[in-house]
Amino acid sequence: MSMLRGISGIIKTYTVLSNKGSKNVIINITRANKTFTHSIRVQTPKSKEPGELIKWVLLMIPVTSFGLGCWQVYRLQWKLELIDMLQAKSNSEPVPIPHDFKELEKMEYRPVKVKGEFLHDKEILIGPRALIENNVILQRTGSLISDPKKNQGWLVVTPFKLSDTGEIILINRGWIPQSLRPKEKRQPSMIKGEVELTGVVRLTEVRSPFMPKNNPEKNSWLYRDLIQMSAYFDCAPVWLDAKGIPDPPEGWPLPNQTRVTMRNEHFSYLVTWYMLSAFTAVMWHRYFIRKLPLL
Repeated sequence: MSMLRGISGIIKTYTVLSNKGSKNVIINITRANKTFTHSIRVQTPKSKEPGELIKWVLLMIPVTSFGLGCWQVYRLQWKLELIDMLQAKSNSEPVPIPHDFKELEKMEYRPVKVKGEFLHDKEILIGPRALIENNVILQRTGSLISDPKKNQGWLVVTPFKLSDTGEIILINRGWIPQSLRPKEKRQPSMIKGEVELTGVVRLTEVRSPFMPKNNPEKNSWLYRDLIQMSAYFDCAPVWLDAKGIPDPPEGWPLPNQTRVTMRNEHFSYLVTWYMLSAFTAVMWHRYFIRKLPLL
């Protein structure tokens, strides 16, 4: 409006004519009974809209994440069926342990029958571990007078010499509470002589990232490392979880400490993908369809 600074007079009327991208302002000024007309064009900023290509590229975000969510639904169903299959496998009829132990690598969770003798003088304890009942880990309770079976305890692992071949394997006999950790308190449960039992084949266990390593020198065992244990006991890298019913009257250790489980995070994955799809779809509709600003 600087061009009007030199004009004195009385503004009678003004007219605004809008064109695409600009406005024409017509000002009528009366001075000394004469009327002057001035026209000023004022440019208005144009709204910038993304191109059609960007619009459809961004639409691929909710579409793709929705597809990934559907894929995780399929994966979740597959994993649950696999766990059920392994559970049924662990409850199948036992078979004699193969003479070639390499075959056991394909037989995890399969029950096998063995006959031999426990070497109780070489047993170790792994833990602390929670008791497993019906494939469920029982949580530790805070009461001191609660059932001791629900507190933390230990797994009793004993070398077992096979009668037919003389090979030595490892048997996880079961779980004991903290109070029975001293060996002299469970002498009646240490079976002597030849026995026949059924055990579930287990492979080596991967150490958790933050779990300390086993320390054989201090007789500290935290997880099932068959390579390390077989070297320590000079035995075959074979591990069986004992199955059966505890022998009365002692009832210790408690067998059946096999928990059939697999890493299953597909439910959290599908929730994440579906939430991302819904959020990005709402944002895309708000910005490109309704022409509203982003939040």
